[in-house]
Amino acid sequence: MPTEPQFDIVITRGTLFDGTGAPPFQADVGILGERIVAIGDLSQAKARRIIVAKDLHVAPGFIDIHTHSDISAPFNPWQSSAIAMGVTSQVVGNCGISLGLALHDPLFAFEQRWLAAYGKSIEWSNFNEFLLYLEEQGIGTNFLPLVGHGTLRKRVMGMADRLPTEEELHAMSRLLEEALEAGAWGLSSGLEYLPSGYADVNELATLCSLVRRYNGIYATHLRNEGDTLVESVQEALEVASKAQVPLQLSHHKAEGTKNWGKTKITLAMVDRARAEGLDVQLDQYPYPAFMTSLVVQTLPRSAQQGTNEEMADRLKNAQFRCQIVHEILAAHPEWNDLEPWQNILIGVCRGKPELQGRSVAELAQEAQKHPVEYVLDLIIETEGFVSAINFSIGEEDIVRVMQHPYTAIGSDAVASQVNERSLQDQIHPRVYGTFPRVLGRYVRQQQVLSEAEAIYKMTGLPAQRMGLTDRGFLRAGCYADITIYNPQTVIDTATFEHPHAYPIGIEWVLVNGAVALENGRLTNALAGKVLRANNRGSR
Repeated sequence: MPTEPQFDIVITRGTLFDGTGAPPFQADVGILGERIVAIGDLSQAKARRIIVAKDLHVAPGFIDIHTHSDISAPFNPWQSSAIAMGVTSQVVGNCGISLGLALHDPLFAFEQRWLAAYGKSIEWSNFNEFLLYLEEQGIGTNFLPLVGHGTLRKRVMGMADRLPTEEELHAMSRLLEEALEAGAWGLSSGLEYLPSGYADVNELATLCSLVRRYNGIYATHLRNEGDTLVESVQEALEVASKAQVPLQLSHHKAEGTKNWGKTKITLAMVDRARAEGLDVQLDQYPYPAFMTSLVVQTLPRSAQQGTNEEMADRLKNAQFRCQIVHEILAAHPEWNDLEPWQNILIGVCRGKPELQGRSVAELAQEAQKHPVEYVLDLIIETEGFVSAINFSIGEEDIVRVMQHPYTAIGSDAVASQVNERSLQDQIHPRVYGTFPRVLGRYVRQQQVLSEAEAIYKMTGLPAQRMGLTDRGFLRAGCYADITIYNPQTVIDTATFEHPHAYPIGIEWVLVNGAVALENGRLTNALAGKVLRANNRGSR
């Protein structure tokens, strides 16, 4: 009588990195159901399926600590670009933006327009309903949701440019607590964006004090990542110190050539705060350009108030526009020249796709306009629904931040997939390339990190930050979130010119024991889970 297989899957003959930063070792991995049940010599074991990982490296599934993939989950449940990078878990709802709190309301025009382009709409009215929506639909990776402060504030105060009343702060706290009760892992802010940027230290600290009670984290897109980077880090440290909450500095960088090198100061601030007992960590994507709204990159806050439509209408007023041009050039006198605008490319611009990927300098010359005037006209024409890619991050800062012991890897991506619809959007290559780029460029080619360090920054470090004990590591009892890659070939192929391109060298990805990537090909499995923080020990 045939012997019943001991395992569903055995991964054999691979070199294992366990996620702790320890040196690699040779072993087999035995999987039963959703979990790893054995690691060692399993050459005599029987399994329903054997994955031969000869010449390949086996790691815990990568945990992307900073994404916006809650925005794409309704129309890309497979989370294809994330899986193709080896990502099995994502911390979503960053930079103060969380789709789960958005409503059918003009205030949430961005979220509605984004979903509508893919034939989707908002079908929930609160955070828990959104999580239930994802669970019913299915999802390709695990999701750890944060509550976005900007979305939270909109729900209570709209776009009001003021501090909240006591009643409004109480209403925000109540909504936040509902989300935390539903399983949110903490609060994120996007202080460079409105309305999150209207908050002060006390508002944020009050909300973060509530987060602390739920053992959550505070992740912040700083108020400024360029000229006032140091002051912005100090503000974040003050919020975390007041609330005594763990602090995550999102996509840490120094924007603008005159600010390159400031990460020496900010990393020293992090070290000093940690030495004083504050739990501070960082994350980073490994690219020389950032991507965000063209409005945020160019307009002073005085021009950004209200809804996008109201902002565009104000810019049509000749007197107001003249004042704004003066403010912009006073703050950025270098923008009188074309050269800086060569480094700013139009990103997603759904109303005028022919502009995507082209520099503002080139477009302004063609239109025979001053680049600032061209940008204002484009903002009016698109009602501000246009993003831009800005090449303003120095390589030395990238390496310095990457090598800091408390920097995790985070893509800042909205997970995508290569299809006819997505190809219409000029996105950032980090969506498809972040993790393979670290392994290929910064480990194999440049030796900025050892391979064990890099894997730790992608697995064990973010797992520890989020309080996960059964993911992010290769050991018996952990969920079988596993990434298998070829260390000799792994690399990103997505570029700023052609961003929709899957990486090479990521060979197998398992999510909760199910194969999501097989021999480099997506299986479109929906094996991910919505991980709820209030259920840490029983997933």
